[in-house]
Amino acid sequence: MSDKTHEVTCPCCQTKLVVDAGDGTLLLHERPKSRGKEWDDVVEAGAAKQAAAERRFQQNMERERNADEILDKKFREALKRADKSDTPPPRIFDLD
Repeated sequence: MSDKTHEVTCPCCQTKLVVDAGDGTLLLHERPKSRGKEWDDVVEAGAAKQAAAERRFQQNMERERNADEILDKKFREALKRADKSDTPPPRIFDLD
């Protein structure tokens, strides 16, 4: 076995890898210590979530306000089509 090793740093997660040059085995891997989130970052993320939730709530409220008008228009249109049609709906008993 060779005494030569290669040290590689992962570009994605910044993990340091030490690999044996002779047979390619992984000898050591060291993950970087992750820092905790800062208080200001957490508060800012919470405020952003709150603002997004408020926007969604307002959009849904507006949609519900208009829902009555839309359903009323659909009902009137269906009544117009029903008045134009002369054929009665099929009876369930006639289908046997």
